[in-house]
Amino acid sequence: MSGVTLAEHQADLRRSYLGGGLGAIVSGLVWLAAAITASRAGIEVGYTALFFGGFLIFPLATLIGKLFFKRPAVRADNPGGALAMETLPAMIGVLVIGFLLLNVKPDWVFPLAAIAVGAHYFPFRTAYGDRTYWVLGALMMAVGFASLMMGLFGGIITAYAIAVIEITFGIWLTGCNRKI
Repeated sequence: MSGVTLAEHQADLRRSYLGGGLGAIVSGLVWLAAAITASRAGIEVGYTALFFGGFLIFPLATLIGKLFFKRPAVRADNPGGALAMETLPAMIGVLVIGFLLLNVKPDWVFPLAAIAVGAHYFPFRTAYGDRTYWVLGALMMAVGFASLMMGLFGGIITAYAIAVIEITFGIWLTGCNRKI
C-alpha cells in the first residue's frame, strides 16, 4: 500500500487530466463529427464514426493535456484511472448492440450510445472526486431515455445534443482545473 489517500489520488487525476474536462471536450467533438456525418451520409456512417472515434478520445485528450497544458503523467500507483477503464466493457457492449440495431431501429443507436456513455461517467465522480460527473452522466442518460421512450429527439438530434452537453461540461471542468 502506498499510503496515499483517496483525496490525493483524486487530486492527481484532476491535475493530470484537467479534471477530465479535455476528455469530455474531445468526446463531445467526436459526437459532433458523428452527428454531422450522420446528417450528410446517413446514420450508419455517423454511428460508425462515433464508435471508432471513441477509441481516440483518451489518447487525444492526454496528448492535448501534455502538449498544450503541460500536464504531468498520473502517478504510477494511482488506481483512479483503472476505475474509469473498468466501465469500458459494458459501454462498448451497448455500442456494439447499436450496430445490431442499425438496420432495425436506426433512430435508437445514438440514444442508446448516449445512455451507455452517460452511465460510463458515473464512476468518474469517485475517480476525480467531482459530483459534476453525476450531473453530466444523468443529463446524457436523460437525453437518451427521452429520445428512446418519448420520441422527443430524433436519433441525429440526440447526437448533436450530446455533443453540446459534453463540450459544455468539458469546458467547465477544464476551466475549474486549469490552476491545479
